[in-house]
Amino acid sequence: MTRLKKLSTRQRIYGKIYRDSDKESKLNNLCNGVNKSKGKHLLPVIEAFNPDVIISCHAFITTMLGDLKTKGKIQAKVIALITDFAPHYTYIADGVDHYVVSTDKMLKDFKYKYKIDENKVHKFGIPVFQRFTHNIDKNELLRKLSLKPDVKTILFMAGSFGVKEVLGVYKDIAEKNSNCQFVVITGNNERLYNSFKTVVGDNTQLLMFVNNVEDYMHCADLIITKPGGLTVSESIACALPMAIYSAFPGQEADNAAYLENIGVAVSLGKNPGEYIKVLINYGERLKAMSDKCREIYAGNASELICGLAHSITERS
Repeated sequence: MTRLKKLSTRQRIYGKIYRDSDKESKLNNLCNGVNKSKGKHLLPVIEAFNPDVIISCHAFITTMLGDLKTKGKIQAKVIALITDFAPHYTYIADGVDHYVVSTDKMLKDFKYKYKIDENKVHKFGIPVFQRFTHNIDKNELLRKLSLKPDVKTILFMAGSFGVKEVLGVYKDIAEKNSNCQFVVITGNNERLYNSFKTVVGDNTQLLMFVNNVEDYMHCADLIITKPGGLTVSESIACALPMAIYSAFPGQEADNAAYLENIGVAVSLGKNPGEYIKVLINYGERLKAMSDKCREIYAGNASELICGLAHSITERS
């Protein structure tokens, strides 16, 4: 396993808080108390919409909804959708009717660690838009995006990185992999985009926010990204191998460990350029990672979650 870079003091503190709050504790009770006090701000929206089912995609919102439900202030069923590959105690709340998870280990954790009725926990996975699963003509799409079909393509999802951090990673990888072409997407991070403009070479497309990120994922041979639950789920749907840099302690680190363990991602260390060079040149490793993505991707999470929502509502 390639080790991630040394953690900063801020990251170590966050990691400790994350671990310490993943159990019944004063810290967890404090977090829950703060979240519950904010739940009243959700009521106007819920009352206006009058839903039969509410699907929560964030631990704090789940806590708020559970509290409102137990106090009788809302009647809707509550489904907690966990958009990472490991659970956390802050997702656990009285009043939640069902939980949606992604892995067998999460099923076991909910049953044995968090003592949740196994009938309330469903391994459906993390839903992504269908456009990430479409079969495409890769060469045609490469030409459409002004990319060369006969050159390996490396995609950087850079918007969530620190500016200095990701510039250094890009420069090291680009310098040592000059036979590749790069696409760098900075999202709405204008400062990062302007910083990249000073360092990118002719073999790099530099983009801000795009509405067709799935096209670039379908075209790429490798994506370099932080291990956020949605981005990595989209990558898996596209059968796109991942190289992970700078996983933040907590859910990102848990995601990275899971993805590397099942063989769809690698974690980069102090010499990312050399590591990527070996990975790109060793095509069998990339192919194996891509095949593993196809093997584990269920593809029907949205339908299963929708079916669950229909099955538990009292008003069809």
